[in-house]
Amino acid sequence: MLCLVLATRYLVAVLISALPVLACAGERCSAIDGDTLRCGRERVRVEGINAPELQAPGGQQARQRLQQRLQAGEIVIERRGRDKYGRTLGRLYVNGQRITQNDVSPGVRRKR
Repeated sequence: MLCLVLATRYLVAVLISALPVLACAGERCSAIDGDTLRCGRERVRVEGINAPELQAPGGQQARQRLQQRLQAGEIVIERRGRDKYGRTLGRLYVNGQRITQNDVSPGVRRKR
């Protein structure tokens, strides 16, 4: 019986942690660089985006493009684990649309 209770608690905890969570429930998110953001104290590495570092050519522009997308509406992060640097890995959605490489790459614009 104890094993069943523990298994049920574990399953509930896993299911709750897998749900997408609003990132802006009282806190603001800002772009650290073109593929990482900070929401409160949490650093989030955006899955599916590979942007140049800030010091590299195009790095500042990628950060600015991500910041513009973050300011465009409601942010939802679908958390999917952690990377080797301790950052949350996740899919990022703004106003229900997933943020992808096209959103931070120069010269590529999606109709919104």
